[in-house]
Amino acid sequence: MKKNLAYIVLVLVLGLTSCNFLDKNPDNRTEIDTKKKVRLLLVNAYNAANYGPLCEFSSDNIVDNNTPDAYGHINTKQPFNQGYNQIFAWEDVTAFSSQDSPYWIWDYCYKSIAVANQALAAINELEKQGEDLSAEKGEALLCRAYNHFILVNIFAQAYKDAEQSKSDVGIHYMTEAETEVKPAYERNSVAEVYDLIEKDLLEGLPLVSEDYYSVPKYHFNVKAAHAFAARFYLFKRDYDQVIAHANKVLGTTASEAASVMFDAANCKDKGNIELELYAWTDVASPSNLLIQSTYSFALYGSTSTSCRYTFNRAPRDYTVNGAGPCWDSSFPGASIWHFDANFGGFFSKLYEPFEYTDKVAGIGFPHSLRREFTTGETLLCRSEAEIMKGDIAAAVSDMDVWAKGYLCTKDLTDSRITSFFKKGKNVQHTPVLHNEDMCPTWKISDAQMPYIWCVLHLRRIETLHDGMRFFDIKRYGIEIKHEIGYPVETKHLVWNDDRRAIQLPQEAILGGQKPNERVIVGDNNAVSTTGGPTTEPNGLELFMQLQSEMQNLTTTPANE
Repeated sequence: MKKNLAYIVLVLVLGLTSCNFLDKNPDNRTEIDTKKKVRLLLVNAYNAANYGPLCEFSSDNIVDNNTPDAYGHINTKQPFNQGYNQIFAWEDVTAFSSQDSPYWIWDYCYKSIAVANQALAAINELEKQGEDLSAEKGEALLCRAYNHFILVNIFAQAYKDAEQSKSDVGIHYMTEAETEVKPAYERNSVAEVYDLIEKDLLEGLPLVSEDYYSVPKYHFNVKAAHAFAARFYLFKRDYDQVIAHANKVLGTTASEAASVMFDAANCKDKGNIELELYAWTDVASPSNLLIQSTYSFALYGSTSTSCRYTFNRAPRDYTVNGAGPCWDSSFPGASIWHFDANFGGFFSKLYEPFEYTDKVAGIGFPHSLRREFTTGETLLCRSEAEIMKGDIAAAVSDMDVWAKGYLCTKDLTDSRITSFFKKGKNVQHTPVLHNEDMCPTWKISDAQMPYIWCVLHLRRIETLHDGMRFFDIKRYGIEIKHEIGYPVETKHLVWNDDRRAIQLPQEAILGGQKPNERVIVGDNNAVSTTGGPTTEPNGLELFMQLQSEMQNLTTTPANE
């Protein structure tokens, strides 16, 4: 990030430097001095990095296929990238800094923030000249807030409360366009970061207008902005605000919410993965609120028979290949595509369009389309808030709307929820929540607990491949384990483990950023090994092999 910021800063400094012996700019750089240029600049305030793989590999949605399966079979697969060994073991990542690495996410988030800040600086100057750029200002503020939201939830501990989070180190909140070379950055506390996100959110939200967007779903349109607010306040546990903002997206009745849910019937079992992808990411779908295009190896890194770490075994059985509170045997709402059933699968929303730079050589850039905000996730935000406020009937109604949208034919009722999510039964769906350990005032009653387990289960399915499961694990203090290699080494990520805050990229630490502390509570050994191969695989050969396998994909309907 430091190197890239230096280039940005250099351009800004040169742009501010006057040369007495020249009466025109010495080069062709663009000054952001019109409304149109501000709008064009803001296109780059949306993050081109995909945090999904980093967070999925850190969660309980991915397994190591090199450990023995239920039949004792052991694989000897290599990871798509050696850095995945470190991510899966919750180690500091030093093996790579390219797509999907902590550095890639860190760098692109701060690049987007720098763009938003430059746009805000230009807007301030133009408003002094009488221009009205309220809508552009709203978009810039929301982009700045959301990129900081991603950073703080990845690289810091989960928000606890306004007081306790003052002692948790967060990330640096950038509010000004940088004009210095090699500035010193101090990390704000988690509480300070959340306060600043809220400040930007509250200022930007009423300004947002989609009148000038050619495709509103690629920008912070009005509904996407309210969906962001609902998610932010859910993480902050301000439940009245969650419900108020979710209502702006969904309406206040079950029928209104049902009318904007994902059309699973139109997507499922098309027999063509690209057609399914387009159904998932269709900008005309009312369920998609904000779509972002990212440069990512998300599909290739965790779905093939050539990959060591995939969505397989227990995670699949506990989500889409197993029974749920209102469905039998497997989740009916989406097809599961796979190369080989022994090595896991994925929803087609993970599939990525490929931009070829050389079709003969078969090389180019993979693009992963992220459904950054959806009505389904917003609905579950509202349901969780309703549970915490004691309105169980409203919460169950919302969760039933979600389930019906994914083709569940049984009603999701109180009795089904309390029967399925019961201590001692379906233990894989009823983890211990350490909410009170994290925040003593955060109480969940025995009567509320089955419904919280249910909404977390539905959120795990709704956000599969997106990375949000790791955020839910962090904010509820859910403890998970990763089994690695053979002989099997078991890693435990307990509720108060420092590794729940992913370590800053080495480039940021070398640039002067304070690293996250590393007191490992969950494991007996402070220094861990990941097992598996120690030499870097030939990335091009592996990538070509994966592309070849893509031609022979098979799909297993979820009702089989």
